[in-house]
Amino acid sequence: MSTLDDYVAKAQAALDGMRPQLDELRVQADLAQAEARDRLEAGIAALQKAQAAAKAQLDQAARAGKDTWKSTAQQAEQAVDDLGTQLQQVVEQVQKSVGAAAPAAQKGWRTFLDEWNRQRQDRQRLLDED
Repeated sequence: MSTLDDYVAKAQAALDGMRPQLDELRVQADLAQAEARDRLEAGIAALQKAQAAAKAQLDQAARAGKDTWKSTAQQAEQAVDDLGTQLQQVVEQVQKSVGAAAPAAQKGWRTFLDEWNRQRQDRQRLLDED
């Protein structure tokens, strides 16, 4: 497997791993008070839009030539990294909004974010290889 294929597989897995987290956020948003729900839904919608944009950039990196893929992949990685940051911000909003209902979800999100950060390091290592 080439470095490009390895990178694309890891980045795709990171994006795919976000789908259940978005579903869980939606459940938590449903538990939130009415005044917070619209704000949380907007955050979730922004995450979904950013996820689609990151996937498009990743697809572009996968189609790039062997000599130019790292440049395109760096842009895709920045989009994936930004997505992780946005996810963390929405998770924090949900936790503030749902109060006592959040501890179980918080544990799941922390586990997800820890894995996300570990995978981020793996992807960056692939991008840094010569």
